Amino acid sequence: MAPSFVLGVLLLLTVSVALNFLLTLRLAAIVGAREYERLPLAIPAGTPLPAFSARRAGDGRRVASSALRGSSAVLVFLSPGCGDCRARVTELTAMHASIARAGVTLWVFGAGSRRQVAELLRDSPLLDHAMRIDATTRRKLNPRQAAPFYLFVDDAGIVLASHFIGDADWSSFCEQMREYADPSDAQTPASV
Repeated sequence: MAPSFVLGVLLLLTVSVALNFLLTLRLAAIVGAREYERLPLAIPAGTPLPAFSARRAGDGRRVASSALRGSSAVLVFLSPGCGDCRARVTELTAMHASIARAGVTLWVFGAGSRRQVAELLRDSPLLDHAMRIDATTRRKLNPRQAAPFYLFVDDAGIVLASHFIGDADWSSFCEQMREYADPSDAQTPASV
C-alpha cells in the first residue's frame, strides 16, 4: 500500500472520530439541558420543608431543620461566583437588623468552599448565619441549584414561597422588613 493512501485513511478516521466526539458532546449537552428543565424550580408553596441537617459555618456545630420550627425563616442560597449574589449580600446586610427585630430566622447557604463563602460574606453579619449542607440536601431544597435564591418558611415548617431573589414575593418581604427598620441602625433596608 502506498504511504499516501494509509495517511489519507488515518486522516479520514481521525476526522471521523473527532466529529463523532463533538456530536456526542453536543447530544449530551442537549439531554442534560432537558433534564435540568424537568427539575422543579423550587419547592412548591404549601409543602413541608424537607427535614435536613446543616453545620454552622462558624463553629461546625450541627443544626437540624427542626430548629426552624416556632419562627418564620428565610433560607437564602448564594454563590461566590455570582455577581448578583454579591449585590444581595449588601441587600441582606442592610436588612439584617430588621430581620432580627421581626423575629425571622435567617440561614444563608453558600455554594463553594468554606473559604469562598467566608470571602463572599466577609465583613457582614451574615457570616454568623452561614450554614453548610451536603449536595443532596442542597438539591432537595434548591433543585436547580439557583442563586441568588430563597425559601420562605412559616413557623410550622411549611414553605410559603421560593424563587429567585428579586421576584414579587422577595420585594414584599423587603417591604415588610422596612417596617422593622430602626433609624438608628447604621444600615437600614430603605435603600433596598
